[in-house]
Amino acid sequence: MNRIKLLLLATVCTLSAHAQLNGDGYYRAQSSEQGRYIRVIDNRGSVNISTTDADMEALRTRAGFENVVSDPSSIIYIKKMNKGYDFQSQGTGSYQIISYEVLLNDMGDNKYWCSASKAGMTKYLADQLIDYEKLNLQVELGYITEEQKQERLNNGHLVTNIASDYEGGKYLDWNILPVKDAEGFYFGLQPNIASGDSYYQTFYAAFPFTFLSEGMSAWYVSKVNEATGKVIIKEVTGGVPKSTPVIIKCASQSAASNKLNVGASTSGTANDNLLTGVYFCNPDAGPTHTNVVAYDANTMRVLGTAADGSLAFVKDNNLKYIPANTAYITVSASAPAILKVTDKEEEPAVPGDLSGDGEVTGQDLVIEANFILNNEFNEAADLNKDGIVSGQDYVILVNKVLGK
Repeated sequence: MNRIKLLLLATVCTLSAHAQLNGDGYYRAQSSEQGRYIRVIDNRGSVNISTTDADMEALRTRAGFENVVSDPSSIIYIKKMNKGYDFQSQGTGSYQIISYEVLLNDMGDNKYWCSASKAGMTKYLADQLIDYEKLNLQVELGYITEEQKQERLNNGHLVTNIASDYEGGKYLDWNILPVKDAEGFYFGLQPNIASGDSYYQTFYAAFPFTFLSEGMSAWYVSKVNEATGKVIIKEVTGGVPKSTPVIIKCASQSAASNKLNVGASTSGTANDNLLTGVYFCNPDAGPTHTNVVAYDANTMRVLGTAADGSLAFVKDNNLKYIPANTAYITVSASAPAILKVTDKEEEPAVPGDLSGDGEVTGQDLVIEANFILNNEFNEAADLNKDGIVSGQDYVILVNKVLGK
C-alpha cells in the first residue's frame, strides 16, 4: 500500500508538470481553480485501493506566490522516462518510492489531470475543497478568528475524493510553472540573519543552483575549532551542487534581489563540509507524517550572530526543531555557546596540531594525509611553508608525533 500511495503522491506532481512542460526541468505545480501551490512536507504516505482511502498528507498546498517563492519544497524536478515521468523533490522521487512511471491526462488548454489506476479503479488528485459558508459561520459564532479562517483558506491538502464529473472536473485541473527568472516564476531567498551590512541564511535544497542576482555567494563549514571558538568557512565556487548544505550571503532581504538559477550546471565541491542539512520540519503533521530533527542545545549550533553582531554559530535555547531546508553543525557537549565564523585559516597554537586539541597526534596525521590526497591547500598543514601540502609536510609531522 505504501508503494501504491506514493504512486499517487508522485503523480500529483506529474500532473502539473505536463501543463507547460518543456522537457526535463524544475517546475511548480499550481491548482488551476484554487491557485494553491503543491508543497512536499514529508516522504511517506499510503493508498488503500480496496477501501478507496488515500493518505496524501505528505503533500500540502499553499496560496500566494510570496509564500512559496523561497520554499524548496514547492520545487519539483520532472524527468521523462519510457512512457511516463519521474517526479522528484526534497531528496525523494516517485520512481524511487514506487518503481512506477507516472502518467498524465491531457485535458487541453494547458490543464492536466493526474490519475492512478489499479484493479479497474481510478483515482484523481485534487486540491482540498473549502467550505466557505461553514468558515464564515464559525467566525460569526466565535469558534475561529478571521485570521484563522484566512489561514485555512491559504492552506490545503491533496485529496482523491473529488469526483471527476463534479463541476466539470475543474478542481482536478493543474498547471505547471517552469522555474525561471520572471515575475511569478522565479526562486529567491529571504534571509533571516543580518550581520553588519550583509544578510545570511543556511540553505539546503535537493536542486543544484548558481546565482542570478549579483552580490550573492555560498560558503560551507570546513572546520570547527572549539578550543578557539571559531568556525572556519570556505567559499563554494562554480555553483552549489544538489543536496549540499551551505551558508548563503544574500544581496538584501528581498527575494527579488536574491534569485537563484535553479537546476544550473555546477562544478563546485565541498567534500569536507561539516554542515548537516534538513529537508523536513512538520511537527504538527500528525503521527504518520511528523518528520522533524529535534534540536539539541548541547550538541548543535545554528547560524546566528554574536553579541557584537558578527556572524556565528550559536546555541539557541528557544529552538525546538531544526527548520526545514536549513543546516546546522554538531559540536561536543563542552563546546562554547558561540562559535564565531571566519574565512581566515588559523595557525594552530601548537605547530602541527591540525585537529585543534592542543596536541600533535596520529589524528593530525590523518588530517594531513587527507589534505595531500585531496590536493587541498591548508596553511596550517603547510609545515615547511613552500606553498603546497605534500609528502614533505607529512614527514615533518610524523617526526613531530614521534618527538623528533
